[in-house]
Amino acid sequence: MHKIIPYLTGILLMFTGVSPCFAQRVEATWESLNQRGYPEWFADAKLGIFVHWGLYSVPAYAHETGYAEWFYRGLMEGDSGRVATLNNYIRLWEPLLGDQWSGRMTNVEGMTVQTPKLTDRYALFVPLWRAEHWNPDQWAELFARSGAKYVLLVTKHHDGYCLWNSRYQPNWNSMATGPRRDIVGELTRAVRRVGLKMGFYYSLTEWTNPRHIWYVDPDSTIGDYVDHYMIPQFKELVTKYQPSVIFADGEWRNTAEQFHATELIAWYYNTVGSEAIVNDRWGAGTQHGFRTPEYKAATKEVLADTQRPWAECRGMGRSFGLNRNEPLSNYMTSDSLIRHLVKLVAAGGGLTLNVGPEADGTIPLIQQERLEDLGKWMQVNGEAIYGTRPNRKMCERDSTVFYTRKGSTTYAICTRMPEGEVVLTGVEKPERGTKITLLGTGKELRWFWLGGKLHIRLGGLSAREIAALKSAWVFRIEN
Repeated sequence: MHKIIPYLTGILLMFTGVSPCFAQRVEATWESLNQRGYPEWFADAKLGIFVHWGLYSVPAYAHETGYAEWFYRGLMEGDSGRVATLNNYIRLWEPLLGDQWSGRMTNVEGMTVQTPKLTDRYALFVPLWRAEHWNPDQWAELFARSGAKYVLLVTKHHDGYCLWNSRYQPNWNSMATGPRRDIVGELTRAVRRVGLKMGFYYSLTEWTNPRHIWYVDPDSTIGDYVDHYMIPQFKELVTKYQPSVIFADGEWRNTAEQFHATELIAWYYNTVGSEAIVNDRWGAGTQHGFRTPEYKAATKEVLADTQRPWAECRGMGRSFGLNRNEPLSNYMTSDSLIRHLVKLVAAGGGLTLNVGPEADGTIPLIQQERLEDLGKWMQVNGEAIYGTRPNRKMCERDSTVFYTRKGSTTYAICTRMPEGEVVLTGVEKPERGTKITLLGTGKELRWFWLGGKLHIRLGGLSAREIAALKSAWVFRIEN
């Protein structure tokens, strides 16, 4: 994260990327899409929740730093760990599922039946994914308590399995099989009831679709799949649920032209309206959408583009889908998670933080704890996060104090517990009568300006008061 600091110091422009032209119909060109801009609510939100939940949540396995939601791809490649995990499930459930799932040839009514190939046996997880403890209202309430302002649900990952009753996958969706519930619809209603925006992740490509098997069929032959499957399915999903956000993915082997990206994005904007926003993953040549750095700080290119919002997407550990093979050391602590959010917001971005539920629909306790702790901090300090824009200087040289701004108010956020006196170089000389308080205490603090630095005295606060705030300490400087 420290590598991005030199690029931001001295940046004066604050991105809004908001255009007053939302009432106009958007045309299917990059120029028209960019002229429309982006709704301000997303730039203000700063924090969202990603949810990766599907068939891959049954095995919930990858190597220690891998992506568990890529389980099917591991079978395609013959990954030994994933193959072994699948075989363990087959041995466990074979008495109920029958010999056809094993590695043996079987004889049914006098006919020899070929055992399904390894990737086909991925379907074993369908009857095992029951979501028997899933309560969408509990999820939504937890997400709201975390301080998030939007939710992104993976409606279909690269395995092609849909979490709604898609007419284009009538036998490969959560209504017809598995949980036999409209997961997209139920969670959308629950999330909106608690006042959050609802968005969808949608994989443009699939490993399992006979029209075009991603990573196997030539990339140049994707046209039939796009025209006769992807586009109508995408429109089905959007028309039925009207999501505020679309997070496209699975685009990196093809171009935006092959996906008809401008046409789809324009259609989506014209269908949903002014609050709609898309990300930047629509194929090579994409020139629109909020930026989505993944498990890394934003690049210099992203930071320099002040007209496009951005939000890092990442899990609390190293996987999006639940990976039961992950060690505890992979997980961010509550303190590190809060401080990471502070750094992203000071850099002008935000965070889309992932949860990976268990197959039964429960969210692991460690993930719940992180969300609850994040929410408690945001209840006290959220004004320094929501609706803010970058300060002229992102942070102090030692990277223990980060800045945000809102109007004439500056927030100095200390990621190390302050003691005695706080000295700041990243603020303008305050006017006479400026009021400085430490959020969570309600106490006005004494200050003075000396040698081009702002000195804030903490004498009016007890060590217990300061320590009780935890994780990061926010000084509000009201000019």
